[in-house]
Amino acid sequence: MIALLTLAPTLAATAAKKTSANPFSLIFIVVIVGAVYFLFLRPQQQRARRQREHTSSINVGDEVLTAGGIIGKVVEAHDDRLVIESGGADSLASFGATPSRMVVVRSAITRKIEPPVADDDDVEDEDDHDENEHDGGTDGSSDSQPGEGSGT
Repeated sequence: MIALLTLAPTLAATAAKKTSANPFSLIFIVVIVGAVYFLFLRPQQQRARRQREHTSSINVGDEVLTAGGIIGKVVEAHDDRLVIESGGADSLASFGATPSRMVVVRSAITRKIEPPVADDDDVEDEDDHDENEHDGGTDGSSDSQPGEGSGT
């Protein structure tokens, strides 16, 4: 215990002694904070801004995909909500189903679905492919004559 009492004044003196701060440590901290901002925070803010601009540009008649995977056509647009119609005659796999209307928040729209655009090159390639299929008896018809074949 006496040893602790004799060490206490020396510990207090070393704690009270000022240490000179290294200027390079301050510069290092500033560089790290700047790197974190430019590598992580700024790109995330730009993506969020682009997403907000994209969802605000959606109008009536656009086909959209929601975050839940629902594809529908916008039939009404309000400030922060959209009414979309899914299923029905316009849908590829409707099978005679009646369309359903849903109210979704604009932020739930992940993207606008653009209709596919057929290029002239794609149409020519499909025509060439169709001609090749019908050459050489690959159309699925049998080349054997009636009465020939399995021997029954």
